[in-house]
Amino acid sequence: MDERTQLLHDTLRQAHPWHLATTTPDGLPHVSTVWLDLQGERILLNTAIGRVKQRNIERNPRVALSWCDPENPDRSLAVQGRVVETIAGEQAEADCDAIAQKYIGGPYPWRAEGERRITYLIEATRIHTPGG
Repeated sequence: MDERTQLLHDTLRQAHPWHLATTTPDGLPHVSTVWLDLQGERILLNTAIGRVKQRNIERNPRVALSWCDPENPDRSLAVQGRVVETIAGEQAEADCDAIAQKYIGGPYPWRAEGERRITYLIEATRIHTPGG
């Protein structure tokens, strides 16, 4: 594993907020703050079905992610990638609670009535670090 991939994996194992960029139907970027995790070599993203990011990913699986260390803004990561697997049903519901456990120490408390979750596994195709 190269140094950038190792840094990405180490950062994803921690509870840092990330920014996800997707593309709207008219080609404009849409950015939202997300919680992420790591599943094997892939980046795990979970969201509610019907959200803008979900609709955008279904239309165009190319995404970008960014992270900046709040303690040291010179330490950051920018990732380009592609959604390579979609998971729905019970596993996606469990993924939502697992990520919430990592970030807030318990199950996800903000589910809307009837909300269904979906998980996307993202393969990083390019990892950029400052100076690299």
